[in-house]
Amino acid sequence: MAACVPMLENGPSTLLNEVYNQEKTKKAMVCMNSGNATTDNSIHVFVENPDFALTDNTLGNVFIVDSDHNKAQLDSNSIKLKWLDQETLEILYNSKLRVFKRESKIDRVKVTYKKK
Repeated sequence: MAACVPMLENGPSTLLNEVYNQEKTKKAMVCMNSGNATTDNSIHVFVENPDFALTDNTLGNVFIVDSDHNKAQLDSNSIKLKWLDQETLEILYNSKLRVFKRESKIDRVKVTYKKK
């Protein structure tokens, strides 16, 4: 049983994209989390302060999706980020992605969503 444990742990996060708001007081990041033997890869969107550093233990705080059993491809084109103004982030995402978390506001930043 001990030999299976590494297969059940989540893998490291990979930064796919990051965008700053106009005054560079906030940044939004799209990261891919590797799956394991029982879970799919997932994409997480973070809204953080500009000095935030991604770590292997970081979990998404605004938006989390997966491929819904390969119905959608997970890559850097799955989600696009756009700051509409200083405190409004738009997330454009593939409508075939399965959504696990979808926050509308975090730390004074409003988050809007559009499916493509």
